[in-house]
Amino acid sequence: MIFQKVQETIASHNLIKSDEHIVLGLSGGPDSVCLFHILLRLRQTLGIRLHPVHVNHGLRPGAAERDQNYVEELCREHGVSCKVIAADCRKLAGAWHMTSEEAGRKLRYDAFYDEARQIAEKLAAEHGGSPDDFSEHIRIAVAHNADDQAETILFRVLRGTGTDGLAGIAYERKERGFSVIRPILDIPRKEIEEYCREHDLSPVEDHTNHQSIYTRNKIRLELLPELEKEYNENVRGALLRLGKIAASDSDYLQQCAEEALQEFLRETSSDEVVLERDGLAGIHEALRHRILLQSFARLGLASDISAERIAAADRIIEKKQAPKTVEFPRGYRVTVAGGLVHICAPKK
Repeated sequence: MIFQKVQETIASHNLIKSDEHIVLGLSGGPDSVCLFHILLRLRQTLGIRLHPVHVNHGLRPGAAERDQNYVEELCREHGVSCKVIAADCRKLAGAWHMTSEEAGRKLRYDAFYDEARQIAEKLAAEHGGSPDDFSEHIRIAVAHNADDQAETILFRVLRGTGTDGLAGIAYERKERGFSVIRPILDIPRKEIEEYCREHDLSPVEDHTNHQSIYTRNKIRLELLPELEKEYNENVRGALLRLGKIAASDSDYLQQCAEEALQEFLRETSSDEVVLERDGLAGIHEALRHRILLQSFARLGLASDISAERIAAADRIIEKKQAPKTVEFPRGYRVTVAGGLVHICAPKK
């Protein structure tokens, strides 16, 4: 049942093509072990090559070593080479000025991208060409499931989010030149645990998942069960439907914004995007906001942009009112002058 559903997800979202290299985040928990087993079963059919990566965060003495040993043994049993990265996550969190949870996520994804890059470099050395020529043939698979999706959408609602945020976790996203894919995003946690039992898999369990020490844990352990009990027993399904509708709407608006950006684009370079002011002022504000965000993304600012700053820039575009310049994080800015809108990167 799950195997077929994952195959359908992979096919409908074109997540994996034949003969690709798949870097797999393998923590040893039920989700990643389930995905590991499914990808093993698909290995011959799709001709894919698996590259599991395990990150030992050093946060849970004893348990962290247990998880690492389990993953290494699991890979040995199936004749797959596994890369292990060990680090002191608490120390890194201090150096990076972030929480241990945030540092752990950064550490994991850095490890995944490093492995993908090394594979690309090896392929380039073997076949000739640049590593970038092979990035399309390498994917990074992570094991987010349907419960993770519902929890993420609710978490974003509580923090305040727009349409893009309501879309939740994407099946695929491109970052640092590689595609990150989530083949089991449609599978509920209970079905994953059942799959592991049926196939005699014995994944490890992170006891901190059952402690309300992070906001996401509180949502999973306290808020969602309360909503199911008192308001809607299928609240997870409702959140997933909301996410799919929002994702479809967001995708359409992004396409419209891309077309409008090309229509109003007057100049573009590595440090500036110049747009026609009258054209921008004449379209719906939802498209203007997305055009501004897309322009900043072209210049290297893809995050840390508040709705308040976008609204301020929108006002000077639409109403021709002072101030003529709105400042954004890290030295980026929007300036309106001479009938043109200049979206600028910081001066080098």
